[in-house]
Amino acid sequence: MIRAICRHYCRWTLQQDGAPAHTARTTMEYLKKEHTNFIEPHMWPPNSHDINPVDYAISGAFQQRVYHQRQFKTVEELQRAIVTEWQKLSQRFIDYSINEWRRRLEAVIKNGGEHIEHCNLA
Repeated sequence: MIRAICRHYCRWTLQQDGAPAHTARTTMEYLKKEHTNFIEPHMWPPNSHDINPVDYAISGAFQQRVYHQRQFKTVEELQRAIVTEWQKLSQRFIDYSINEWRRRLEAVIKNGGEHIEHCNLA
């Protein structure tokens, strides 16, 4: 998948989470061999909901859409709603959420690494 992403997006940086498969020596060697621009594990920020776009924007909005005025009787109904609502999420909203990352990261740094949920980010 890394090769396919590289073909379509020339300027991007990979940041993974701390899953063992992502921090494995073989994974790091592969990324270097493929000349992938990535953030080394020792430079990853701590697990922070304040600087993860999925946490600070996308997940909440997605959850509201899935459960808005609905009650599910089966797992299959829930699965269908999840797929339907995911397909409706606009790329513009996702891009905006991702573009907020730098500003949010700077706010975390300015706040000494503490949570920024109650800070004015303007």
